[in-house]
Amino acid sequence: VNHIVIYDMPQDLRDFFETADSCEGWIRDFDVRQEKLTYQFVEDSIKRDCSNIENKLLSMKNKYKNNKDYSARLTVYDDTIIIYDEYKKTQIKNESNE
Repeated sequence: VNHIVIYDMPQDLRDFFETADSCEGWIRDFDVRQEKLTYQFVEDSIKRDCSNIENKLLSMKNKYKNNKDYSARLTVYDDTIIIYDEYKKTQIKNESNE
């Protein structure tokens, strides 16, 4: 985004990007057919990295709303919220089928 490199951004933004990227990565790795321990580890990691992601994103957007470069970078993570919401819907559907 406009030649702003992530490592030049404030630490709280870098931390958010790392958490949001981890959230997406764990969801991508999630598979109900996994061995029980792996399944539980991935599920716990999703809870850790994703459960508050929407609030964190809104907080970062509000904090950096006057910085167009940071704001543009943050909008990329709107998709993370959608991905997490889809994951939650899938989990609810799976639980109701058990």
